[in-house]
Amino acid sequence: MKQSLIRVWQSFDIEQIKKQLLLAGELTANCENCQHLGIDFVKEVKCPNCETYFKYIGFRTKNNKAEELFAIKRLAEKRPDLMIIDYEDIKRACGKSQARNLLDI
Repeated sequence: MKQSLIRVWQSFDIEQIKKQLLLAGELTANCENCQHLGIDFVKEVKCPNCETYFKYIGFRTKNNKAEELFAIKRLAEKRPDLMIIDYEDIKRACGKSQARNLLDI
């Protein structure tokens, strides 16, 4: 049976995701928990600085969606232990959370 990647929407605690999130760029990533830079996201299972184990990974937005999908497929093969999330969703949710905190809602 051929496997395909599909997007799934599920409710998560944004703060919990941010604590275990690896944010990947073209070559390296950073830990969203402590903002440590230069992490090899293909090899590192935990942050070398704060020692948080990574459970989630998001990609900085790429302009080319085909290129983004290729990167996601490649990462899914190399790191099946990480849940790949849409970083745009995280940014939106964090923005809403910060607005609520500012307005004390």
